Amino acid sequence: MFRSKYIITASAFASAYFFFCAEASALDAACSGAAIDRTNLLVIQIGLIILAAWAGGALFDKIHMPRVLGEVTAGVLIGPHLLGNIPIPFFAGGLFPSYNGFPISPELYGIAMIASVILLFLVGLETDVPLLFKFSGTGAIIGISGVVISFFAGAFAGALFTRYLYGTPFSLLHPVPLFLGVMSTASSVGITARILSNRKKMDSPEGVTTLSAAIVVDILAIITFAVVIGIIRSGYLVWKDVSIISLKAIGIWGILTFAGLVFSKNIANFLKSFKDRPTMSVMGFALALLLAGVFEKSGLAMIIGAYVMGISISKTDISFTVQENLAVLNKFFVPIFFCVMGMLIDLRALAKPEILAFGMIYTFLAVISKTLGCGVPPLFMNFNLRGAMRIGVGMVPRGEVALIIAGLGMALGVIDQNVFSLAMIMTFLTTLMTPPVLDLMLRSSRPTLRRYFTEKSSKETIKYVLPNPETTDLILGKILKDFEEEGFFVHRVSVPESLYQIRKNDVAIALQRHPEKLVFECSGDDTSFVHTVFYEVIAELEDTMRRLETVSDKKKISQSIFSQVSSSGKERVKISDVVQPGAVTTDLKGENKQDIITELVDLLVASGNLSSKNRDVVLADLAAREATMSTGMQDGIALPHTKTSSVEHLISAVGVKRSGVDFGSLDAKPSKIFVLTLAPKKHQEPYLQFVGEMTKVLIDPARRDRILSSRTNKELYSIFTKSAKT
Repeated sequence: MFRSKYIITASAFASAYFFFCAEASALDAACSGAAIDRTNLLVIQIGLIILAAWAGGALFDKIHMPRVLGEVTAGVLIGPHLLGNIPIPFFAGGLFPSYNGFPISPELYGIAMIASVILLFLVGLETDVPLLFKFSGTGAIIGISGVVISFFAGAFAGALFTRYLYGTPFSLLHPVPLFLGVMSTASSVGITARILSNRKKMDSPEGVTTLSAAIVVDILAIITFAVVIGIIRSGYLVWKDVSIISLKAIGIWGILTFAGLVFSKNIANFLKSFKDRPTMSVMGFALALLLAGVFEKSGLAMIIGAYVMGISISKTDISFTVQENLAVLNKFFVPIFFCVMGMLIDLRALAKPEILAFGMIYTFLAVISKTLGCGVPPLFMNFNLRGAMRIGVGMVPRGEVALIIAGLGMALGVIDQNVFSLAMIMTFLTTLMTPPVLDLMLRSSRPTLRRYFTEKSSKETIKYVLPNPETTDLILGKILKDFEEEGFFVHRVSVPESLYQIRKNDVAIALQRHPEKLVFECSGDDTSFVHTVFYEVIAELEDTMRRLETVSDKKKISQSIFSQVSSSGKERVKISDVVQPGAVTTDLKGENKQDIITELVDLLVASGNLSSKNRDVVLADLAAREATMSTGMQDGIALPHTKTSSVEHLISAVGVKRSGVDFGSLDAKPSKIFVLTLAPKKHQEPYLQFVGEMTKVLIDPARRDRILSSRTNKELYSIFTKSAKT
């Protein structure tokens, strides 16, 4: 039935497609080559690219490989060099035909370039400028060494390649060696940071040093790229002119970067004037586009302007807000860019023996030059060989910047498909080999420094211990709201770890939620402010609870729960899906609340619904829930329940104690019918809907009498499951 449904749907879609295409064939012929025809093709192409990029990224994620490589691979498969040029009905040239010798259309390339601007703008926003300044000495030395050595190693490989393949004189100033040299300087800090984070090494000496050096490398790689673009576009490929062009490129970059950092608060204030945060973020991106255009007109690449604008905003209090609101653009455009880069790869060029051979040579030089260039200087900076090698290997993977440089080189006509293939081989191999190697190196807990120094941190840590996770979440929500009302920008950095960045002007506060505590990290000057916020939140909540005690009629609320429930045609939770036959009993032995709860939990264990190793944890969770407010209702009914990490799905046990026990019920009468329910913390389960179904059974006095008079567990189970259907 399931397959038939999809076969019928696919057949109907195909029939409709051919019908409407046949009807429109005359119009298509009339409009062939017109703007509307190319726009229609572009729309289809973008849709296919997004789907293919998502599928490729998801597949590579599943096999624990970088997602970006999956997106590039998807582009190779659907691109003009493979499936994209296969003729299909109404697309004689395929869905991704080449244009005048270039693999993709100008429109699609333009969208890819917008994506590259977004990518570099976000990279700039993520640049930790304070970290860069703090470790500027160490990072600069390692970064400069890595960039210089890797550039000349890449340019050397490029010079050998051009001499062998094209017969040109050996020269490092040829456009091909220059581009291969620039590509060799890049590093993918995102891949390294992910591995460091997984191994809890982000704040280790080698972790901090690697990240700070990577920031320097990114900046130097972009400056180097600017210089190379200037040299190639000017046409002066002799040493005497290189210095002038280099000074011009570095001067433009340096002046605008300095101006951006100096006037960063003014830029932020301008963006804040838009009030609405999504609009503020879009206007920030608009500024990045404008500056990208200025850099392009100045003879430099537009991605450099986007990066500069990103750095300018990165040190302001709205940086996280801009990142958060541009996340959708990032999700949409950036995979398009990487997929389009994959479309530029010609597998036939990759299959050439000379390309494969030089690709391996280029990759080898790229790995060795980066490992030594970034790994040797730390040996003179108190790192031992273990720490230095971790830093060197951490700088090996190439990624986003390398792909952008290669794509621009193809678009400018500076490099051909053969050289582009070399670049792709190096990018793929360095990105593939580094994660497992670095992960293996980080497993050791042995020292990475020759001598350890105790440095007094300027940061203060404040911890507030709370009684349970529910209280933690309640207070956390109120604290975040109060910060926002004070004009702070709150950004959730990490979802699983619940880490928040709270910023306003020069005040930066980190907040991490733990199950039973909140931990703040801030400067010493801001500790009194944090204490004040927390105190005010607690005082406000205490006042709220006092007011609730006066206005809440718990008995009335309980009665409303068991008021007449109307039946509807909506899909309902089935009691039989939650309560198993082995989790009911007509003969509870307990003589008090705790005994009854323990007996019901043991019933869940005996029926196989709950692991015995989680029994004590569940009992503790139930006791904590009962301590806040009794779950004894009225009319002899009690509904003990809790959310716990010990279960993966909703489970329940039902028991009867005919003589009744004191459960702290609202009507002060003994409880005789007990429905104990456990809901998981990790994901949502329809607990309230389940209680609603139980209420339909328990609301009727006649059914309650039948429940109390039932003699067997089977009879009791039947009353609940069959009554729920009537």
